Amino acid sequence: MLAGAALDPEQARLAAIEELRRAVGFERWCWPVTDPLSGLAMGGIAEFDLWPTLPRLISLQEHGDVATKPRLLFGSSPSVALSTATGGDIERSQVWRECLQPYGVGDTLMTACREREGSWGSVELMRDRDDRAFSEDEIRFLETLSPTLGTLIRRSLSSSWRQDSDDSRLPPPGTLILDRELKPSGWTSPARDWLDALQPGGGMLPPSIYEIGTRVLARDAVDPGHRLPARVRIRTVTGRWSVIEGALLEGGEASHVAITMRAATGDEVVEILCRAHGLTARERQIVALLRAGLATKQMSAALGISSYTVHDHVKAIFEKTGVRSRGELVSHLTATAARSPD
Repeated sequence: MLAGAALDPEQARLAAIEELRRAVGFERWCWPVTDPLSGLAMGGIAEFDLWPTLPRLISLQEHGDVATKPRLLFGSSPSVALSTATGGDIERSQVWRECLQPYGVGDTLMTACREREGSWGSVELMRDRDDRAFSEDEIRFLETLSPTLGTLIRRSLSSSWRQDSDDSRLPPPGTLILDRELKPSGWTSPARDWLDALQPGGGMLPPSIYEIGTRVLARDAVDPGHRLPARVRIRTVTGRWSVIEGALLEGGEASHVAITMRAATGDEVVEILCRAHGLTARERQIVALLRAGLATKQMSAALGISSYTVHDHVKAIFEKTGVRSRGELVSHLTATAARSPD
């Protein structure tokens, strides 16, 4: 079964795509992985020719179309076809009119990769304009696969995140200013270094920046009880953990968005790694005490459990994370948190 195979995140998604293509049938596809707390993209792979429209596509799928990714990642149903969301008239979709129709794309089927630890991505399957729309049976089939796809991604990420990253220092925090069209209008010098660290080679900004900018600009249009964080934890190309977050500028550049890129804190890294490894609530408490340097008897007293139970929890944590000692565990959970310059 793919969900139990030892594959890296890209291999896992490519293998799953081949299985889905045989079972459902489609031409083009894209599959980003997401931060389970915010639903923002940490990276992605795709097989399509939509790159010129991608910034606009990302923005509209974040907010403003008949079917949005936040609703898919955190809503009641993990799977939706564009034809169903539009009542059979896909021309109602701004995403389709502006970004898909010019390239001959017809119906699309998006499915969130949701399981017990959160949403780890969303796979979007695309049929050509002359092909039939996705059926209700196909939509339900992908819906039933949602937890399996979520576990597949989470486990592949946890395996890849065990790999050592380099020991380089990241730049100091950098700020990028986006206008209402999500085009850069200004930046600090470290921001250029950050963009190189996150997505070298120039060209398009990291997809999460477009998502964050859209989320910030649409904040007032979203019910306060359904607002999601405008923040994503993301690894640099060398494996260091960083955070991209956004806020609305005030004053002279009103309606502009400030995007800040910075090193992730140890707590931010530990939280997502604990999720990725599937640690229980009690195991996460044990991890916090281990990071604080407590011995077994001290943890036993702090948690009101026996030393034997503490030992059992530590053993389970070792098995889930693939480490062999407490020191190695703490190192694994914090070593990829980026070091800032002195």
